[in-house]
Amino acid sequence: MSMHPDQRQQEIRALIRSASPDQLRAALEAVLYTTAPVQRDDRDVSDYGIDGWRPHEVVDAEHDGRSSVGDEVDASILAALETPPPR
Repeated sequence: MSMHPDQRQQEIRALIRSASPDQLRAALEAVLYTTAPVQRDDRDVSDYGIDGWRPHEVVDAEHDGRSSVGDEVDASILAALETPPPR
């Protein structure tokens, strides 16, 4: 994406306001689909680079960072869905 993250966030917020319930569901499903693989404890041989040149500390740190972001995204979605709508 060539958009600056702040611009992208503004665009997303604008689209949320006009999105249908089906579009919002699809967006959440896409988020979960994207975060699920990085939250698994699997490391692939390709994570270590060609001929295993990447140190395992680097691979572990990258995995932990991605997994942590996925956990935070899941927690945010759960919190939003479990909070009763305002009356």
